[in-house]
Amino acid sequence: MATKKGGKGGGGNKSTPGKIIALLEWRKRPLLDKMIDDETPAKELVEWCNKNGFPISLPTMYTYMKQRKQAVVNNLTDELLQPKTEDSLRKALEDAAKKGGEQSKQNRAEDRARAKNIMAETMDQESAKRIRHDMELLDEVIQKGFDTLSRMDVISPATAIKAMEMKQKLTNGSTGGYTHYGLEEIKLREAAREQAIVAAILQFVPMEQHDAVIELMETATREYYESIGLGEAYAQQVAREAMEDNA
Repeated sequence: MATKKGGKGGGGNKSTPGKIIALLEWRKRPLLDKMIDDETPAKELVEWCNKNGFPISLPTMYTYMKQRKQAVVNNLTDELLQPKTEDSLRKALEDAAKKGGEQSKQNRAEDRARAKNIMAETMDQESAKRIRHDMELLDEVIQKGFDTLSRMDVISPATAIKAMEMKQKLTNGSTGGYTHYGLEEIKLREAAREQAIVAAILQFVPMEQHDAVIELMETATREYYESIGLGEAYAQQVAREAMEDNA
């Protein structure tokens, strides 16, 4: 009868627990595991085992392949892969799956926290290297140039003359040949003279009209600088003085 044939009958389609245990103890099992991990077809695996002295049926091979994949997914160790009975093997796989799920949640939480920390550290480290405006790059170049220049003990006359010529072109002669230090001195003297004149005038103006007179003088001064093409420079000066007063 067909049911009595071991090869293809109903009894032959069931995997044998003892066969799985024997396979776990087979010395060539590591090679078989590698072939399974490389996704070699089950039929080829059965043929390979038969040729290497370990007869095994196709259903038993499918069972072992399933257990092998579960072990890999759940990081099952070699010790867990070598239980003495099928029940202990099943329990080991179930425990490993449960433990793997818990570890997976914990690992995901740790990975997210680690990623956030790395991102925060990276942003802190990189923030100083990023610019917010194109002018920052020019400012940095100018500052580096000044630092380099301040370390130079000697500058040739030819370089100095070129610097004067470049300044003349950039300012269009508006500085009249004065240096920055010279212009600051002139501004300080003009400011002192202006304050002295204002103080003298206010002596002849009623107290309640002092603010109106000062505002009128500021308007006249601004209009004067605008008439000679220095309105923007005057506005910057006023803003700078306001910042210094607030500081």
